[in-house]
Amino acid sequence: MLPSSYEYWKDLRQDRTAYKKKKDQIAHTVVELLNQRFPDISQQVEMVDVATPLTFERYTGNWKGSFEGWLLTPQNSFTVMKRMSQTLPGLKNFYMCGQWVEPGGGLPTSVMSASRLIKAICKQDGKKFRTKIY
Repeated sequence: MLPSSYEYWKDLRQDRTAYKKKKDQIAHTVVELLNQRFPDISQQVEMVDVATPLTFERYTGNWKGSFEGWLLTPQNSFTVMKRMSQTLPGLKNFYMCGQWVEPGGGLPTSVMSASRLIKAICKQDGKKFRTKIY
């Protein structure tokens, strides 16, 4: 993964040829850099796919193509690592779970968030939380 600018890719995609050319250039550069570290690895590469923020936006609908809910930085790591509330004041029976409620991102984080929420609802309802492995 390489840090990138959503705006850069959005502007570049106005010219589909330039967009594809830049993705091909990045693929080539990454393979060549890997080849410096692992000699002859380029001979073993069968397929390369460069996903830009626009790719993630197209497939997931996430804001500006983000692939994770939170970007941990030295400035926000303490704040983000605290548990967010999964409810909102004034909204009865409204709950939130997913990658935008937990630090990290992706499917595993969303599943952990859902599990935490169900445990809280079970506790609130006085029921025992049980899991079942199929």
